[in-house]
Amino acid sequence: MKTRVTSPFCLALVNLLSCLAVAQSGPPPLCKPCLFYAGDFDMNDPNSLAFDDENTLAYPDTSTYGAVQIPRNHTVLVEGLLFQIIFDGAVKLDPDEVTWEIRAGVSEGIGGNVVASGHMFGPALQPTGRFGNGPEYSVAVKVSPPVMLGAGTYWFNVTPLCLNKHDSICASPAYSSGASNTTQQANNVRGVLQPKHQIFVNSSALSYDWRNWCDFQNQQACASLSFGLIGKLLK
Repeated sequence: MKTRVTSPFCLALVNLLSCLAVAQSGPPPLCKPCLFYAGDFDMNDPNSLAFDDENTLAYPDTSTYGAVQIPRNHTVLVEGLLFQIIFDGAVKLDPDEVTWEIRAGVSEGIGGNVVASGHMFGPALQPTGRFGNGPEYSVAVKVSPPVMLGAGTYWFNVTPLCLNKHDSICASPAYSSGASNTTQQANNVRGVLQPKHQIFVNSSALSYDWRNWCDFQNQQACASLSFGLIGKLLK
């Protein structure tokens, strides 16, 4: 397992006060209209970390999924997904592409059913001003066509790609990306809709077949994933 445990300090060529000065306040600007946002990564919490989430030549097919529970008698329209990603090494996609999925029925050892999936060239990337083992970026994709979801629990993923065989960075174990957790849920939007301890990883590189991250982490670290849904509440 190579989950990146982050330092409580800003790991950049600036001090912590400078990092805090440029960090976003409020939900991510790319989460608009923001149907759901779980909350921010906390640079000062020792339980803050980034869960492996990448498809690279060094670590292929490794994806982390976060859950949202839509209440009874409600329907939402998902128009986009946003994941907070910490890049350990170069901040790049090669090709400039990510994949995304929406699933239902995920549990330990079971991947459930794919509700919708796709890939997007040229996803939106925006620095958050926060740092772990590297800078954190909001990575947002458009879900086209939009997906209507009724009551129930669904799992969401956005995975960055670096699969260019002619790019040495993509083959280097030093380059990786991970999905941020959120321990304090600062700036959340309907963050209560994320059920606790329902973050799963599926990885051929790490030989994890739909494992709950709580199998490897303490209960505070594995409680909530920092991601968002872009869309509308229909009823």
